[in-house]
Amino acid sequence: MRRTPRFLVVALPVVLVVAAFWLRPASSRPHSATHATIEPTLPLTLDLQAIPQDPGRGLPPRLEATLEASGELQELTLSLVVPEALSADAGGMESGPPGSLHAGESRTYSIPIHAKRAGAFPIRLEASFRLPDGRVFHTQQGIIWRNDAAAPQGQHHAGAYEWMGVPVGEPQP
Repeated sequence: MRRTPRFLVVALPVVLVVAAFWLRPASSRPHSATHATIEPTLPLTLDLQAIPQDPGRGLPPRLEATLEASGELQELTLSLVVPEALSADAGGMESGPPGSLHAGESRTYSIPIHAKRAGAFPIRLEASFRLPDGRVFHTQQGIIWRNDAAAPQGQHHAGAYEWMGVPVGEPQP
């Protein structure tokens, strides 16, 4: 019968203790489903959409502005910036004293727009608000509204970065 060498009897417990410290059990905390972001998000989300006219119901083309708050917002002011060739009735959105939005609250504004000529027009919704801790933020959302104007030919990258590449016939030293 073969006997186990003494150094294995001594070495095996040492290896097991080292392995126990090296290998750690899985964390008992549940994994959070939220993804980390590089920069913090604003507590106000602006969504600006162009709604085409509806001749059946007699509605002109309009903008639909949706605001959603993920935190308490105070002194909320909104303004709509349109070019001279457009007229927009944003009276309900811009009039009155600064308002507030509570966490989880959302508001939607429907703004009729009229164009004096055909073309593509930049439209911007600007918002300013104060947080309960005193910090003040200004943000904006914009779109290009097309009135009887065709979309430009080619690709539209929606603000993505693009680099022009030139093929190289032979490697350069």
